[in-house]
Amino acid sequence: MQDMETIKENQDMLVEKERLASLGQMIGGIAHNLKTPIMSIAGATEGLSDLIKEYDSSIEDKDVTPQDHHDIAKDMNEWIEKIKTHLSYMSDVITAIKGQAVAFSEQTASGFTIKELINYVDILMRHELKNAIITLNTKIDIDQNTAINGNINSLVQVINNIISNAIQAYQSQKKTNESINFEIYSEGKNIVFRIEDFAGGIPDNVKDKLFKEMITTKGKNGTGLGLF
Repeated sequence: MQDMETIKENQDMLVEKERLASLGQMIGGIAHNLKTPIMSIAGATEGLSDLIKEYDSSIEDKDVTPQDHHDIAKDMNEWIEKIKTHLSYMSDVITAIKGQAVAFSEQTASGFTIKELINYVDILMRHELKNAIITLNTKIDIDQNTAINGNINSLVQVINNIISNAIQAYQSQKKTNESINFEIYSEGKNIVFRIEDFAGGIPDNVKDKLFKEMITTKGKNGTGLGLF
């Protein structure tokens, strides 16, 4: 009985380790996904500041024509549109991350579309793919407005885990400029999500055990709970 309790405690510790690892990866993703747009907005702010100074100095300049004022206003508007684009992207990142955070504490089922799913996967995997210099080729042979009843955050986590494993398979071989195919299509009454990499495949002695608990090929860096 005591041995069973010890095993249960060890399993609980591994589950918590997996959760914390996923949480750490998610937090790292937040930082990287938001860093670029924040820097871009900072650059746009500098651009607007320069234009404001230029405009202010031109107010009493008799050589400045009305067209010059229109040109400055146009440049200002272009900077503002760029800021809006970056803010919209940051809002999408925060929405996706918020959903992932909720998934750590509760499992709620609700409807979502294929388009929403793809958007979440793109937002959360963009930095990891870019860093690894890997291209994700997404092919959707189904209406993107197709609705699915279930937990979008859990499904996103499953898909992202598999894509991450594909990236790591390439990285273990020090390969870059490679690709991962992600297809979504219907097969009868089912929707199929197919993820394919070209890193050499999984050894035969691992395939049969792949989706069982505690199976990992990452040594101390894995718990064997991800795919399980």
